[in-house]
Amino acid sequence: MMSNTNSHKVLQITMKTLFSLMLATFVLASVGCGQSGAKQEAVKVADAKKLNFTYQTTEGQTVDARQYYGKVVIVDIWDTWCGPCRKGIPHFIELYEQYNGQVEIVGLAFGRYGAPKVKEFADQMKINYPNGLFSDEAATQFGRPRSIPTCFIIDKKGEVVETVVGYRPKEYFQEKIQALLKS
Repeated sequence: MMSNTNSHKVLQITMKTLFSLMLATFVLASVGCGQSGAKQEAVKVADAKKLNFTYQTTEGQTVDARQYYGKVVIVDIWDTWCGPCRKGIPHFIELYEQYNGQVEIVGLAFGRYGAPKVKEFADQMKINYPNGLFSDEAATQFGRPRSIPTCFIIDKKGEVVETVVGYRPKEYFQEKIQALLKS
């Protein structure tokens, strides 16, 4: 039989462990899946044409992102295993429907488990916007994010105006979209 002192110590260790796990879960859910929650500076290049890349869809088709010039574009870099990424997808589905024709949302998954798993996940989530795999060509344009989700908000001229690391609510992107559509 355990003494009260031993029982109390076991309870303290259990509580500390539980608190640590809850804290770690909260940090990952609010920041993102990756190494850093630090705010990244918006990427800018001399020609400011971040849409000069192609990507492979989960069906294997090649898409030229230059077709999105003249629209506000959100490039969402994500993956199927990332909790904050999963939380944000329904917002992007709604925004894509709401701003159909004015805003393009492109999901680029790291695809750790391959294109078929990304496609299966996208089908389950009923993702209605273009989705593909993050590639070396995309990395040339956007760098390799240290944390996901990472979103690049791109104006109608093809310039990245903001880099968003971690989950944000739908209203956050709605405000950015509305401001860019007016400009």
